[in-house]
Amino acid sequence: MLQPVSGQKNDVLIAIKNAAQAFAGNNAAVQQTMTEAYPDPAQREQARQQMVSWLNAASAQASGSESDPKWFTPRGPMAGLAQSAMNVRAQQMAATVVSSVGVSMASAAPGTGVMELQAASAAVIAEAPLEQFGPLDPGWIECLVDGFKTLFAGKAAFVQHRALSDFLYPIKDQITIALVSDWGANNEAAAMVAAQIRKAQPDMVIHLGDIYYAGQENEALAMLKDWPLADAATGAIAAGTSFGLNGNHEMFSGGHAYFGTVLPAFGQKASYFGLRNANWQILAFDSAYIEQRLLPPADAAKLDARLESQWNWLVDKMQNSALPTIFLCHHQPVSAFAQENSDAANLRSDFQQFTAAAGRGMFGWFFGHEHRCTIYDDTNIPYFARLIGNGCIPHSAPPANQQPEPGCYSFSLINTRTNANGDAVSGFALLKFDGGQIDIRYIDEDGDLFYEETWQAPPAN
Repeated sequence: MLQPVSGQKNDVLIAIKNAAQAFAGNNAAVQQTMTEAYPDPAQREQARQQMVSWLNAASAQASGSESDPKWFTPRGPMAGLAQSAMNVRAQQMAATVVSSVGVSMASAAPGTGVMELQAASAAVIAEAPLEQFGPLDPGWIECLVDGFKTLFAGKAAFVQHRALSDFLYPIKDQITIALVSDWGANNEAAAMVAAQIRKAQPDMVIHLGDIYYAGQENEALAMLKDWPLADAATGAIAAGTSFGLNGNHEMFSGGHAYFGTVLPAFGQKASYFGLRNANWQILAFDSAYIEQRLLPPADAAKLDARLESQWNWLVDKMQNSALPTIFLCHHQPVSAFAQENSDAANLRSDFQQFTAAAGRGMFGWFFGHEHRCTIYDDTNIPYFARLIGNGCIPHSAPPANQQPEPGCYSFSLINTRTNANGDAVSGFALLKFDGGQIDIRYIDEDGDLFYEETWQAPPAN
């Protein structure tokens, strides 16, 4: 569960500053934790110095990240890892408060329950972040060491196909698929969205990426436990019903839990895949292993040669099928907002090269990353562009008169609803395939219908 203190920028900055001070000074709490983690003195000192460097980077990344007043989600991996560790520590403290108060539940006021105790524990933590995440707090230091350990291992291996027929799965001509993005946060909004997905009874659910805060093992396991198609009794997820894309938050921790835990739980082989029936083709790709890139061969040779396999696989699917194709990925190719639109420049350039190599373009493209739900203007983009990044993270709703920022992409509709907490409403998209027609409903966390549309496959040549 995301704890409120870990979503406040000032508190995160204070906690990181305290941690950097602790590791730089090699205080008693650091010495004890590092000795347990690294018995060898030389290795321990090297790890401590690396932690100082990472925490200084985390501080810079957090300071430089724009902050939505509703919830802070920094862009940089070091800041994300520190925030993840902070949330773990906050959960520990919340559990302690609930446990200690729970002992005296017999004498508590009638009607006092777990939710009230959890709220009380959150209030206690929020009142004293300096003390709770201080440089001498051994629990905070331990969470940091555990949280940053994945960086010592580097990135998880990028899985590549052996044959071009790999990772392509047939689906029925009549099928219902739920798409949700930026949903892996184990919070109240995520639970509400999951409940609405279950109510819709889709045949398949696809997550477009982002497990918060840093895609760590504990966060991945929490997401899988909450998964809408997980068996209520066993937690098992039937093979072929669920897929997950890689997000930038998964890669904050090197993607180890995503590749090593999430994909096996789904029965999914790689971070790129395709779904195909007689009328449509869906191609999902990894835009996060190298952030915000599809990575053409020339760039793959410079940055990570393994990613050329994804490019070649996608091009093959386009060249050997005339079906209208829908793209899925985590990152946005277009945006109505200046910073996000600038961030997408490389992906747009990659896509231009991709369509040239493939010989044709996309029919539609669903993506997340921005915590909004936006129906882009179909007249000035060569495909149907749909942003569904409002999976669960609290964020400010756009004003009712929101307009695209100068030089950005226009939209037909943007979700401006708020929930009872005053946050922008969360939601998902439900796609009902029926032959050459797709009926799409954009459903909010409370079941309200934000928008609906129908896509019709063009006549075959």
